[in-house]
This record gives sequence, structure tokens and C-alpha cells, in this order.
Amino acid sequence: MALVAVGNAAIGGRDVSTFFPADPLFRYSASLDFMTPRDRGALRRVSDNPADWFGKLKSRRCSGLRLHNSPMQQSQKLGHIEERLLVGMVGGGPRWLIEAVYPDHSEIWEGFDRIGDEKAADKKIWLSAYVLVGEAVLDEKIDTGIAAASLDLRDALHVIEGVARAIPGAPFADVFVAARGTLQGKDLPYPLEFLRYTQMKPEAVRLLKAAGRAWVFGAMGSWNDVGVDAAMKPRYEAASKALFSALQRAVLVAANSTYRG
Repeated sequence: MALVAVGNAAIGGRDVSTFFPADPLFRYSASLDFMTPRDRGALRRVSDNPADWFGKLKSRRCSGLRLHNSPMQQSQKLGHIEERLLVGMVGGGPRWLIEAVYPDHSEIWEGFDRIGDEKAADKKIWLSAYVLVGEAVLDEKIDTGIAAASLDLRDALHVIEGVARAIPGAPFADVFVAARGTLQGKDLPYPLEFLRYTQMKPEAVRLLKAAGRAWVFGAMGSWNDVGVDAAMKPRYEAASKALFSALQRAVLVAANSTYRG
């Protein structure tokens, strides 16, 4: 998401040379490469940092970046598993794809992560790469409805807060309240520093920050780990599905609001 927003600013002419590796998003990143396939053999590294990649895209007449997601590949052996249950795992959850838009076609890039030196003193253990996975015909239809996505998220938060308060201990209820407050303009207790590189609209910033505040899906200790009885299970599942969908839309809309084309 950040690569799309910052990339659009770079393609528009802004200086983003200090984005990587200085931004806190990369505090645990040992590397971030951009790779393309060869006819045979190993992938070719075309850039080893985002600013260089953005520059090369622009030199090839890329007009901007857009964010998409697609369903997680399900395992036939394990059967269907809800994406929100695996989103906290490496490689789990929906696929997030970056579309690089050109005059007559688009490139599709996908990110992958693997662990490098687990004992690295600076804790930079992640080796990340974005790989060119294909091309597509340019589609002008993307969701940039900030107001609609904000209402969608507000409604999902209201419903899931009610579910949380019906569970003993009201787990995460205060988080959902805080996220609604962020949607209304209250700031986060921590900054999203990459936003200083972008040209994101204030209403899109509020939407993104609220989505970050409400992202309670993960592994142990997350909303996914909350136990409910059989009577509450249908409400819990429905509210969780609605919030997960609203959060994904919020991220997509906020990112794509920076595309100027």
C-alpha cells in the first residue's frame, strides 16, 4: 500500500529518495528488490530500492501505480479457510498486487517475503522482493470512493463493537471505538511517517489510519483468537467477515486515491 502511494508521488515528481530504508515500515527489512523473469534461469534484479524502481517505471512511461487484491489460493487438501484467519501468517490472506499503468497495458507485480539471518543484530531479518508476475489489458475501473468506503468501515465497526461487548470481557471493543474516532479525525498514537512522501487527501488519510487502528486480524492474541459460544458464533463470524472486507476496501481506496493517471 505504501509503495503505491509513495510511488505515485515519485512518478509525479516528488523526491522520495529517503523513503527506503529510513521509513519505520522497513525497520526489520534487510533488503527490498524488484525482479523480472528471464526466459530461463534465475530472476533478474532490476532495482534494489523503491526510489530506483519508481524512476525506471517512469522512464518507461508508467503513469502511476494502483493497488489490487485477489483471493488467497486455497489448499484442496486442507479445504476452504477464511482469509482473515491466515492473514497474520507469512503468505497468508489475500494477495496484494501492484499494477504499473502504461499507455497501452499494465504490469502486475506481487510481493514475496522470506527470512534471512534470524540472528541479525539489527533485527533486519526480512528479505523482500516484488516480482513482475504478468501483464494485463488496462482497466480504468478502480474503486476510489473514499466517502463510501468510510461509511462501509464505520458501519462494520459499529456492528462488530456490539458483538465484542456481548462477549465476556468485551475484547477489542475499545479498539473498535478508537478506530471510529480515527475515522472522524482523531489522530493515531503513532505516526504513519511514509505519508509525508505522499499526496494523499486528508479524508483518505483518515480512512487509512482508521483501517490501521481497526486491523485486529492476526495470529495468537488477535480477534481471530477470541473464543465465542455456539449461540454467538454466527454473529461473530458475520461481523468479522464484514469488517475484514471493509478494511481491505479501505486500504485499496486510500492507496488508489493517490493515482493520478
